[in-house]
Amino acid sequence: MEKIANLKIKGIDPNRTPNLDNNNYIDVIYELTQKAPRNWCLDFNNFFSKDRHKTRIDPEKGVYIETWVRNMDEIANELDLIKQKIKMCNTNYIKKLEEEALLRKNSQSDNSSIEGKKLEKILAELNFD
Repeated sequence: MEKIANLKIKGIDPNRTPNLDNNNYIDVIYELTQKAPRNWCLDFNNFFSKDRHKTRIDPEKGVYIETWVRNMDEIANELDLIKQKIKMCNTNYIKKLEEEALLRKNSQSDNSSIEGKKLEKILAELNFD
């Protein structure tokens, strides 16, 4: 969980820097500090599913966030929005992990108490005569 809390944008993908080759838009690809888990990526993509820029991350690779802007003046605002969504995804992902851990713990204790009662019953019914 600690690693997810530290997940953030490291910078622009050095292999795919933005350029002005296309007059209609500018592709911007950000690199994350670490590989994001698949479910985190799916949540991130869901946050942007109705966004006009269709910002997304490939859930299988989990390292690069791809977006685009119409002009270079939008880059900083788009980055701020992406950083906010990353924080939201981190918080949601950690919460889900904690909930799953609690469910597993409760399930195991329920099972062990059921098994324990069953064992007690079997032992109580043993006939040593």
